[in-house]
Amino acid sequence: MIKSSETDLPQATISKRVRSIGAGKPGYPVVVFFVGIHGNERAGVVAIQNILEEYMNSGIEPDGKIYVITGNLEALERGVRYVDTDLNRLWEKFNTDQDFTELAESGKSLPSEYFESLEIKSEIDNILHAHEQDRPDILFADLHTTSSESCAFILLNDTLANRELAQKFPVPQILGIEENIHGTLLSYINNLGCRAIGFEAGAHSSFESIERSKAFIRLLLHHIGLVKAGYPDLEQYEIEMVDNSGMPNSYYEIRYHHYIEDINNFNMYPGYRNFDTVEKGEPLAIDEGEVIKAPEEGRIFMPLYQKSGNDGFLIIREVSPFWLTFSAWLRDSSIHSLLAYLPGVTRSDKQEFIVNLDIALFFVKEIFHLLGYRVTEKDRSTLICYRR
Repeated sequence: MIKSSETDLPQATISKRVRSIGAGKPGYPVVVFFVGIHGNERAGVVAIQNILEEYMNSGIEPDGKIYVITGNLEALERGVRYVDTDLNRLWEKFNTDQDFTELAESGKSLPSEYFESLEIKSEIDNILHAHEQDRPDILFADLHTTSSESCAFILLNDTLANRELAQKFPVPQILGIEENIHGTLLSYINNLGCRAIGFEAGAHSSFESIERSKAFIRLLLHHIGLVKAGYPDLEQYEIEMVDNSGMPNSYYEIRYHHYIEDINNFNMYPGYRNFDTVEKGEPLAIDEGEVIKAPEEGRIFMPLYQKSGNDGFLIIREVSPFWLTFSAWLRDSSIHSLLAYLPGVTRSDKQEFIVNLDIALFFVKEIFHLLGYRVTEKDRSTLICYRR
């Protein structure tokens, strides 16, 4: 059953935007944890606070640096996902014509999350400036939980560097989330040229989500060489990350995304757990009075059981190991220079191609995915393919 209460988790200090620990010596690892980007997701806040307190009480000071940036402070105080708008959906607006700057200058009312995002962006800039010499090696990790019962899993933009890190954890890994859920903080960080992965620990109100978050944090710090752990501890952390669902630590790709226009008109059918298998044609939800059926078989991903958000559910499918190995080989090849010669494909700059679907060959999207490009629809006949 899905737990509806989110009041049972231990309280945590949420008054500070940024905390840090470590000597910050040049050449040593730097990791930045984001917690509480959604105000009803407190497991990561509690987990990282427990670990930092343990380190400080034990006199542990890494040679590198650990930063913790707490996200939506006002929403955390209220215990809601967000106050005015989703803080994890507006990051693609920065430095574009969708930026909130024009609203600010016009004197119109601005969402609370706009001010939260400006403070977070400022702290990110400060960290990058302080560690400019080590910038390519700075790692960002975003901790979340889900509205349905779920095993732990990792979200990543599909770069080889992100894959290399994600495969060290014994949980499923979801590729290409940024193509379906836009404006995420992870995508913003990746576009800055830094590594970034997301960790989803389980249900919002589950105590297991705190334990899994703590295990993930400890394993991450070990694998990047910041705070090393002994073998018995490592084995225990891996055990704590895995539940009894039997989900393999494979890679999965998103095949379908059901976007909601009005959350008040959407109802997910009850009983679905994250990663449950679904058959093509299986009724999954009701949206705007219409029964929404699975367009293909696969596994349901992040079914929405809270009255906020616009992502009803997604369907994912496992990616074969051969496909992953082949794509890694292609990305290191010189084949990128040939893409502009494909029918309907035009290079717009060094990292980006525009694809006219009325002219392009079949499987053009799959070809660009293989080579590590983010593929988004500009309109019904145009794709934008940007090299990650």
